[in-house]
Amino acid sequence: MLRRKKFFALLMLVLTAVSIFGATQIRFADGARDIFASSYPEYINFTEHKAEFPQADTDIVIVARSPRPFDRPQLERLRDLVFDGQLIDGIDFAHSIFSIQKYDSVSKEFQNVIADNLSDYSDVSVPMNLVDNSDWKILPLVNPEQNEMVIVFSVEEERVDQETVQPIIDELDILLAEMSEDSGLEMHMTGTLPILNLIVSRIIEEQALLNAIGGILGALVSLLLFRSLGIGLLNGVAPIFAVLLTLGAMGWLGLEMNVITNSISILILVITMANCIHMTFELRKNAAAGKGRDESVCAMMRAIAPPCVLTGLTTIIAMSGLFYSKSALIETFAVAAIVGLILSMFAAIVVHPLVFAIGWRFGRIERALSRPMQSKKYWGHGFAGITKWLVSRKYSVVILSGLFAAVLLTAFLPVQSTHRFNEYLYDDEPIILALKRAEAVSSPTQSLDIVLRHTRHEQPLISDINLQVLGSVHEDLEKTYPDNHIYSLHSLRRILLSSGEPAGADDIVELLNKMPDRIMSELIGLQKNAFKLSLRVEDQPSPIIRALVSDMETKLATSDTGQLVAEPVTGLTALAAQLSDRMITELTISFLIAAFACPLLIGLWFREWRYGVAAVLPNVVPVLIVGAWLMASGWKLQFTGAIALSIAFGVAVDDTIHVLNRLHIVRRKKAAAFTMADLPGVMAHVAPALVTTTLVLSVGLSSAFFSQMPTVLYFGSICIAIFIFALIADLFMLLPMIAVLEKRRRNS
Repeated sequence: MLRRKKFFALLMLVLTAVSIFGATQIRFADGARDIFASSYPEYINFTEHKAEFPQADTDIVIVARSPRPFDRPQLERLRDLVFDGQLIDGIDFAHSIFSIQKYDSVSKEFQNVIADNLSDYSDVSVPMNLVDNSDWKILPLVNPEQNEMVIVFSVEEERVDQETVQPIIDELDILLAEMSEDSGLEMHMTGTLPILNLIVSRIIEEQALLNAIGGILGALVSLLLFRSLGIGLLNGVAPIFAVLLTLGAMGWLGLEMNVITNSISILILVITMANCIHMTFELRKNAAAGKGRDESVCAMMRAIAPPCVLTGLTTIIAMSGLFYSKSALIETFAVAAIVGLILSMFAAIVVHPLVFAIGWRFGRIERALSRPMQSKKYWGHGFAGITKWLVSRKYSVVILSGLFAAVLLTAFLPVQSTHRFNEYLYDDEPIILALKRAEAVSSPTQSLDIVLRHTRHEQPLISDINLQVLGSVHEDLEKTYPDNHIYSLHSLRRILLSSGEPAGADDIVELLNKMPDRIMSELIGLQKNAFKLSLRVEDQPSPIIRALVSDMETKLATSDTGQLVAEPVTGLTALAAQLSDRMITELTISFLIAAFACPLLIGLWFREWRYGVAAVLPNVVPVLIVGAWLMASGWKLQFTGAIALSIAFGVAVDDTIHVLNRLHIVRRKKAAAFTMADLPGVMAHVAPALVTTTLVLSVGLSSAFFSQMPTVLYFGSICIAIFIFALIADLFMLLPMIAVLEKRRRNS
């Protein structure tokens, strides 16, 4: 490569152009729903249910608020909003006080509860009172003070992905701005679709921002540590190139950016930067020793390139453990991460030495490389003294480390997981606050769905006996869960009965035939062979939802459903609560797979099983510390946290590998003359680079603190904590364990 610098430089330019084009092809999605796509029976049941019944996650909710009770002009503007909103392409229908109708059994037609002309009412509160007192009101849409109103726009099922729903949201935004102008109305858009759309927007906005912040912070740390602007800038070229290659590969491979994969680019940035710092440290030592350019670069590659390859392989193993998960989205994350890690190795091993080989020709760079790096009095001698003291007490260190790991493991297991649908945004976000206001006025937007399936196809679904069974189940659930609103066909039948209208099977069929297709399919499905009951629930931690689902299914199992069969409780909320725990457990197992596979690879790579054994505790303990703290603090384990454990473990192993690599070099040079007295020198040589890379990794990932998404901050915090604890473990635990194993080898 040193003899063909122009060729490789041209290759870098070509790859840059290809990567830039590929990066522009990346698809963005929220991933909050797709994360549960898997082969689990619950997901298969959900997809079948979703194809048959309309889902609550296709609604856009508008909350209109006035500082005083609504006046006539405000009501007229809100009615215009409902009318104009329904004309937007992609809006199926709107539900508001203006669309509530009552059924007249004489004319056999639906009639609006509120008259078309609001001027017909002497007092503007009259139409709102009519709606509030109407038997046909399923859910409240105006608060008792009559200064808050909820309007729901249902989007067509085929228009709910980010690209096709964005124009609908944009048009509604324009309408809201026009309606609120000079009206005294405060308008907010919320609901599942706008929330997911906001998540996608945040992912797109933060990709460039977080990578830029991480790169700048890492470069500043590199600049301060190397005390050279030129070296600091050159050290950042390969990491930036690695990120560009990764994003380009994701675009070319059709991999999407979502709430799971949005952390890959910043990880590739800091991982590559850490490897480059190790290489730059070695390059400067060679240059300071008086070696020329080619000799320094080649010596750097001989010493550091192999461990850089090994660190890449161990991190790839950690990512490969994610394939244990049955989630298609997590598997996609693993693929993207592995591709990125391969490209990161390419950038560190090819681009980084090439950059310094070209930069060497500039006198300022050559002089900076040749200067001594830092005082051995404070770095080398300090770490050597600590290591010497620890090695002299090696058995105590090993025993205490093992006991500490056992206590942490007890605190970490069994793993407690948690998940909330809206955990990707902060609770004080305007869109979340608006959702809470809408739910306070009306009812929660999430639901647990119960399907009572009619299996006797030769008989009609809607019969008097089936309606009685539906009513019995419906009312039994209402008594059991009085704080949760339940909606089903029985809700309408009960209205007919309370109004003195006929409510037999034929009357219900006639009523359904006059309803919009979406409402009818929501009650009895597209195939018209099942009743759906929706129990509305707030966005709560998954353990609470799982307990509720379990209780409901137990109750349904003991209920008399006649000819109807109660299917397992489903819906997006139930699916998320049930599968999140299982998938987070799978991710924990993925970490355990990596925890045993990486030390095995280390032992095989160095052909020293003792190295593999010694690498276990220093890398498992940091993860157990963070995991035990999550369990004890009540935070528990979320999706991003579970993924972070595997990622951070794979990255944390890098420091161990560099220590073992230096030990291997020293042992190979000294052969039979190697003794335990050489261990402090090993740590003195490598410790400054370990501290530096950990600092760069932590500072680079601290860009997560600038994110507007709590899950990104959560991910970054866990990784940083593990990196710091891993550094401490390598400095204080690794070489004493090596000393114990080496002593046993010599004794044997």
